[in-house]
Amino acid sequence: MSGSTKQTNFGSRLGFILASAGSAVGLGAIWKFPYMAGTNGGAVFMLPYIFFTVTVGMALLLAEFAMGRAGRSGPVGSLNNVCGKPWGIFGGIGVFTVFLILSFYSIVGGWCLKDTADAATGAGLKIAPEQLGSYFGAFVSDGVSSYLMLLLFLFITAIVVLRGIDKGVERFAKVLMPALFVLMIVLIIRGVTLPGGWEGVKFLFDFSFDKLTWMSVLNAMGFTFFSLSLGCGIMVTYGAYLKDSTDIPNSSLWIAYLAIQTALLAGLMIMPAVFAMGQDPNAGPGLVFVTIPFIFSQIPFGWFFMILFNVCLLVAALTSSVSLLEVCIAYLQNEWHMKRISASILCYVGLALLGCVSALSFGVWSEVKIFDRIIFDFLDWFCSNIMMPLGGLSIALLAGWKAWNSTYVQVNVVRKYSASANSFIKFSLRFLAPLLVLVVIATGV
Repeated sequence: MSGSTKQTNFGSRLGFILASAGSAVGLGAIWKFPYMAGTNGGAVFMLPYIFFTVTVGMALLLAEFAMGRAGRSGPVGSLNNVCGKPWGIFGGIGVFTVFLILSFYSIVGGWCLKDTADAATGAGLKIAPEQLGSYFGAFVSDGVSSYLMLLLFLFITAIVVLRGIDKGVERFAKVLMPALFVLMIVLIIRGVTLPGGWEGVKFLFDFSFDKLTWMSVLNAMGFTFFSLSLGCGIMVTYGAYLKDSTDIPNSSLWIAYLAIQTALLAGLMIMPAVFAMGQDPNAGPGLVFVTIPFIFSQIPFGWFFMILFNVCLLVAALTSSVSLLEVCIAYLQNEWHMKRISASILCYVGLALLGCVSALSFGVWSEVKIFDRIIFDFLDWFCSNIMMPLGGLSIALLAGWKAWNSTYVQVNVVRKYSASANSFIKFSLRFLAPLLVLVVIATGV
């Protein structure tokens, strides 16, 4: 197997599911889902999101795992091994996408670190509620402070990944993913017991189809990609660490379920508190970093629940960043034959340099714009709307056409699935998934 190095596997099926779910869940479920549901009609956004996740999203998820396990390498090596050497370039595009994502995602991770520190010291609650927005804005525009938090967040991520798959990534996921769910449930109980909190629950589960718009459906399709970490090589990389005894369709179903469940829990964690305090559910991305601190400043024992909430954000951010960095490390190990420690240091330095550019885009470089977007926003848009969908399109077409025989074997290696199930997977990869991706790209552009 050319271009690969000896590597360890996930120690257990549970560890693999939790690590993959941690990547899929990430900060996006807590940060992005509530405000997307808030701006797209609540329940009428959730329904198409769930539908797309358990159909086309599932098909793409198992295709990435199948390609990874069949190729037994990173995104580049796996596609070369399964489809032939020229096709590895699409895996390389995925690695490049992941590197870009981690460079600006680490800035948000740094924000989570700062908010966690503020909550732990009580500094967050000492700020006047009406000044929370300006306080957060001052921090993100301070290039030095924001950049130092980015470096610390990257350092924590690198330490976890440096320990390898079984002792680092898997062990990390086994501890933090259950902890994340417990923390979220505690915060949900507090939110729904606030006076007026039940209105937030009604908002999330009020199926008023008059609120359903074509844009809500399109946003749900895009969020499916985002919430499952599809199209950027993460799941191909994790697939390479899978044992042959792991049932890919069954595991993919569990991962999709956990991704949906966490998104719903995030909505229940945030929306009741938002409604209880008379805040706007359409607040957008600032819902987590500005609106929620305001809410905690107004309720009894707010300091305690603010700490829990920020620890949730930090845990979610780290579970994603670990998976993103692992893709880059696997690429350097398999294609450049680097040792894990050397690959980790190289990635850290590269990400620190590129991350500095994005961090400064909120401050001294805020006037530098690409297509009317600051550098941070442009990278986010470019990766989410162009690169990740293109990666998903390539995987769908390769797994459904060029390497269907290999995909079929990997899907059915543990147990033989019905002809109708395999036909649906094949049809989804060949036609449904490409159509979905093209619509997402067209909408994003």
